[in-house]
Formats: sequence, structure tokens, C-alpha cells
Amino acid sequence: MQQQNIYYKACLCSYCGDNYNGWQRQKNATGVQNIIENILSQLYGIKILIAGSGRTDTGVHAYGQVFNFASAKYFDNNTLMRALNSLLPKDIAVLEIADVTKDFHAGKSIKSKTYEYKIINMPVHNPFMINRALWIRNHIDRKYLEDTLAFFKGTCDFQSFCVKKTKKANTIRTINYIKLITDNENISILINADGFLHNMVRIITGTALKIVKDNLNPENILTIMEQKDRRMAGPTAPAYALYQKEAFYNNDNIAGLKGIPAKYLI
Repeated sequence: MQQQNIYYKACLCSYCGDNYNGWQRQKNATGVQNIIENILSQLYGIKILIAGSGRTDTGVHAYGQVFNFASAKYFDNNTLMRALNSLLPKDIAVLEIADVTKDFHAGKSIKSKTYEYKIINMPVHNPFMINRALWIRNHIDRKYLEDTLAFFKGTCDFQSFCVKKTKKANTIRTINYIKLITDNENISILINADGFLHNMVRIITGTALKIVKDNLNPENILTIMEQKDRRMAGPTAPAYALYQKEAFYNNDNIAGLKGIPAKYLI
């Protein structure tokens, strides 16, 4: 019996999270993963399952979600991308596709990810950024916020800054960098780490903003970490202002599919 060829693809996609219950496939709700799998299954004529570079919560958006899948049928990448984008809803787009080896896995092969949290800091809300950025009316001291965020950098136990799914979950993560990018009223918090816990970026953001708002000592972050108790940290910032920005598969600061090491490419 002739052995069947299996072809492996990696895809880069972006989506607006407003209409979805996060990225992950679900039985009783609609995740972005459900939508993409259904369209791929329709195109290939068989059930296709995909694996993503990370999960996003309900309402969270993505610029650079990577996913991979396998199939016994081959489409060239341009044809497949046009077909996908013609069938996907307009709030999901496939931006790039690459042929990869069976060893590549969007989640397991990843080195780090970057999330971006967007804030609009001005007296009047920006109607074009509703559900796209967190509006804060009162002035934010940028230097104060930057100094507070610096205490999160490094390898730490982020148990106080997450919602634990299980008691045995490992809550130690390494934040490679945490940056504050400002442009007039626009503020972005960029966090790159080797992995993220549930609600981690949103709780870090909410806690840092509370410390600045209440004029507390930024070193309070260290005390909160030592407590290992979610109740000691600040509020969870809203989901709608959070974006999965980039996935890195190398140490060369090249994001997305262009950064996939040659050993995984065909």
C-alpha cells in the first residue's frame, strides 16, 4: 500500500476579538480557532485541526497569532490564503502561509511572545478607539508608570498576577522586557515573556495603573509578588484593550513566520 503524503502548514493571522469567546476551540461557544478550523475543513474536504501560538481571552485581539496544521491534500500558499480570506469573516484575516516540517508546532516551538496593552490618556474619550484601548481621563505620569512596570522584569513567580486554573500550575515565568511606548495621548505597554498565565498581562497592567493612581511606592510590586495571592494585586484591566502582538521562534528578534528557524522550513 502506497504511503500517503502529509503536508504541513504554518499560518500567521490577525483578528478582532469582539465577537469571539477567545482563541481556543470550544463546544458551547465560538472561539477563533473554531471558525478557522471550520473553513479549512470546508476547503480540504476533511476535518482539519489547528494548533495556535497562544490562547487569548474573550474580547482580546491579535496582530500576530501563528497556527499550524497538517493535511494529505496540498494547496499552494497563495491559493490557500486567497481562499481562506474569501471565506473567513471580515474580522479574521490570514496574512502569511509557509510550508513547514512536521516538527514545527506553533505553540511548542515558540521562544517568546509579546502582548500589547493600549491606553488612551486624555480628558475626552476617542470615539474611534472604543473597545480598542482603555480610556483613562486623568493624567498618567509616564515616568511613574514606567518605573512601576520595571519591577515585573525577570524570572518571577507571578501567582499574584494570574487566575490559576489548577493548584499545581507552575506560575514562574520570565519577562524578557516590559516597555512603555508613548505618543501624545497614546500609551502602549509591551510585555515579552517566555510564557503567560491566565489574565497575567491584564492583572499586571491593572496593578501598575492602580499604584500610579493611588501614588503608592512602585516597590509594592515586590511585596505583592511575595504574597503569592491574587487578592493582593490590583484589578484586572479590560480585555478589549489587549492584543497578542508577536510570536518569536528564534533569538534574532524576528517575529512571525519570517522568524521560523530554517530547520522547520521546506
